[in-house]
Amino acid sequence: MGLEQICCVAVLIVILTVLRTDVTYCRDIPDDFVLESKGECHFSNEGRDVKFLDRYFYNMEELVYFDSDVGRYIAKTELGKPDADYWNNDTAIIEERKAAVDRFCRYNYGVLNPFTGQRRVKPIVKVSPMKTEASHMQRKLACYVTGFYPSGIKVKWLRNHVEESSVVSTELLQNGDWTFQILVILEMELQRGETYTCEVEHSSLSEPLQVNWEPQTSESAKNKLLTGIVGFVLGAVFIIVGLIIYLKNKKGTPRLQIPVNEGLMS
Repeated sequence: MGLEQICCVAVLIVILTVLRTDVTYCRDIPDDFVLESKGECHFSNEGRDVKFLDRYFYNMEELVYFDSDVGRYIAKTELGKPDADYWNNDTAIIEERKAAVDRFCRYNYGVLNPFTGQRRVKPIVKVSPMKTEASHMQRKLACYVTGFYPSGIKVKWLRNHVEESSVVSTELLQNGDWTFQILVILEMELQRGETYTCEVEHSSLSEPLQVNWEPQTSESAKNKLLTGIVGFVLGAVFIIVGLIIYLKNKKGTPRLQIPVNEGLMS
């Protein structure tokens, strides 16, 4: 997720060699253990709303955390209650954690925002039909939208320039290069002669990006049409050849000579 949504801008992992006694009292010390402390900043409403979390984990189990929205530490396990009570009774500690909202979160947001806030990457849009079982009709069109940043995007399907509501969409997915992807599917019987359009609106685009798709003749229909054309051409060729042979034979036939009756002539 980007800074526009809930995100974590700082994670501090501390591995201690000596376990704190105020965390593990009344408990045997294991041979190996890990205590983690994470400071998290969660931003929403384009950075105007900020929440700071100070979280503590013991062997991957969260014990206690501070929530700036609540203003105190909250225990998540019995093991975390002594620490929560101790820190909540220390005014200096609580005030310091509350100040982290401005001192830590908003400060780092201002440092990182020139990079993340101004970054714009245009989406790549590809449209293709999806195969359906036991049907010769195409019933699904997929619009793949990938590689865009920031995450805010609007994708819709149009049929003959009219928006369609029979669509389903995947969750917004984050790529490893700080970009996002989403898949939006149109589910309906696709008719020949109609135009289907995937339209994408994004802050990186000066105007909506449209990719059109028109139903094509199926492979079986193409084969039948090709067979018919070939048969017609061959039939025409045979007719022409036969006609030529017939005309040649007719032209070469000698005429029958009828003798003149001499008696009639005299």
